[in-house]
Amino acid sequence: MSTDDYLIASVLFIRTQINRHGGLLMIIVGTTGNLLNICVLNERSIRDNPCSIYLWWSSLFSIAFIWSGLVTRILEGYGINWPNHSQPVCKARLFILTVCWSVATWAFVGASIDRFFGSSASVTYRSLSTVRMARRFLIIVLIISILIFGEIFYCYEANVPNVPVPCYINSSTCQLYNNWMNILYNIVIPSGLIAVFGILTIVNVRKRIVHPVRLTTIAFVTRRINRQPRMRKIDQHLRKILSVQVVLNIFLFEK
Repeated sequence: MSTDDYLIASVLFIRTQINRHGGLLMIIVGTTGNLLNICVLNERSIRDNPCSIYLWWSSLFSIAFIWSGLVTRILEGYGINWPNHSQPVCKARLFILTVCWSVATWAFVGASIDRFFGSSASVTYRSLSTVRMARRFLIIVLIISILIFGEIFYCYEANVPNVPVPCYINSSTCQLYNNWMNILYNIVIPSGLIAVFGILTIVNVRKRIVHPVRLTTIAFVTRRINRQPRMRKIDQHLRKILSVQVVLNIFLFEK
């Protein structure tokens, strides 16, 4: 065996091992982490917080994204490649993968916008930080993502020759459209909005002044005083979760 043949065989062996064990490890870690997020965000104390709705959706769609993207890699490591050779499975898997990526990404955007609304001194902006608004935003994002990437059922084909993977785009026009839509809709625009609203939220927090409110009853005053530290603590935890997930989201999805 020549040196080149040995090098190629070594690279293929390493790739196979990465597909087998690396993909499985990522599925276990990613699924466990997102399931824990979902369990925490289902707690009654934070369930009515709009930011928790965004993070809940992001975790749910991230699980679907992980499984639809990595299962075929693991199977490929064991020499099982039928998902890429089956026409319906090829199209459906890529559609689910892309839509879940979009929704998970834009859920972060919604959470960032919600934190901006919630931290604003304007009553009008704060009134937009509601669970109802969060659900509307996420449903609209889901519908738009389905419409934008519905072309996958037309553009992708199984068993395409002379391409990196058997399940691939069938024309240069489709490839151009997919590349630009993924770059703009899933990376550039969300990352820009997250950065902008993150900065605006910091500005709001720094300049916000708490004004005394005239209350009518002592009981109501007591409830408000007791509740405010707990709600502030919940908001702080949600901001930390959001910040960590935004950083990981940008790092992983832009690779």
